[in-house]
Amino acid sequence: MAALPLTRHAFHGDWNYALHPQPSPAVPAPRSGGLPAPQWDPTLLSDPALTGLTSHQLQQLIQTLAPQGDARRGRPPRLTFDDQVLATMLHLHVNLAAEPLAVLFDSSRTAMHRTLLKIRRLLKEQSITISPATTPPALLATLQARVAALSNDPNYKIKATR
Repeated sequence: MAALPLTRHAFHGDWNYALHPQPSPAVPAPRSGGLPAPQWDPTLLSDPALTGLTSHQLQQLIQTLAPQGDARRGRPPRLTFDDQVLATMLHLHVNLAAEPLAVLFDSSRTAMHRTLLKIRRLLKEQSITISPATTPPALLATLQARVAALSNDPNYKIKATR
């Protein structure tokens, strides 16, 4: 009884006590015969294969949209303006829906919908069109694995572009 993890209460501690769970020994994860999953790198989201733009072109786009879109009114956005533009590029170029984008950018679905509407409006005002990818980039599989790892909702699936 002395080896058990318990806390005796002040009143009749011999029979009035709380028994605490013991930590279970660490069980090693089962090994699979396949290759290990690639390590997640957030800079992968700005890869030219996913955005359709080089990093220099993406920065120019952000600078073009910033004067009208980075207004500091009301509640501050959860995402930086750069991330808002990046999320919209992923939405428009590789047809990522708002739900997986919200998971990838650690945002809510509602906030991501608002972000996409806002940046699409800014792009339209500037007469900037983003062409969709003709074939799905190979990096979509990595994004799919990341969304699956972060989300408990099986409906958050990344679908291939048209």
